[in-house]
Amino acid sequence: MNEKKEHKCHLKISIPLYNKENLIKDAFRIYGGFILKNLFKRKLTAKEFWSWFERNSEDYFQLDENKYDILFNKLGLQLSKYHKDLTFEFSVETNQGKREFIISAEGMVSAFPAVIKLVEEAPSLEKFNIVAFRQRKNNEQEIYFEDIVLNTKDIFFTYREDKQRNCLDVVIYIKGYTEENDQFIGAAFIILDSLIGEYDVGVKLGEINFEPYQEKKDIQSILTLVTLVDKL
Repeated sequence: MNEKKEHKCHLKISIPLYNKENLIKDAFRIYGGFILKNLFKRKLTAKEFWSWFERNSEDYFQLDENKYDILFNKLGLQLSKYHKDLTFEFSVETNQGKREFIISAEGMVSAFPAVIKLVEEAPSLEKFNIVAFRQRKNNEQEIYFEDIVLNTKDIFFTYREDKQRNCLDVVIYIKGYTEENDQFIGAAFIILDSLIGEYDVGVKLGEINFEPYQEKKDIQSILTLVTLVDKL
């Protein structure tokens, strides 16, 4: 199965609307991007978005779990007024009195400039670290995605370097994957984002194909993809 770089299936096809948590073993995150976008509202500038967020920032720092739906609905609506393809995450834990607030394009390369612009124009917030794109985490991971569990040890790949575009075309081989179960694709994209970062997945990986695992002469553990990407 071929996945284009602009495809959003890695987050949207399998996670139900308003589902706020993807249980990632090493780093639990609260996802808030699956909000119904109201395309008929007035567009916001970056400055207007941050002005709204500053006024409501204490609610998002406290993150009362009983108010998740209300809080994420409000934030998702405001973010969609700035750009319809953007989403967000908050860290569950705070670090040195700050919560991480990640602005993401859900892997949509065409929306990357909007993420960069929004984060560049973010004000200095006492209780938040504003981050552009989902960042790399620990190499070895196990994630729980709907009704499947996927570990990095079950994912392999082969690749071809596209020197003209300066990227890698990859075939991802997943143990247990069948074309009828696209949950594995969603889980694999989350792991890719976690291994090499959302930005590098978007700009350093070209065509991405998914296949059931099979023994191949040149097959490699997905963990070695990090080194190959960093050499580009």
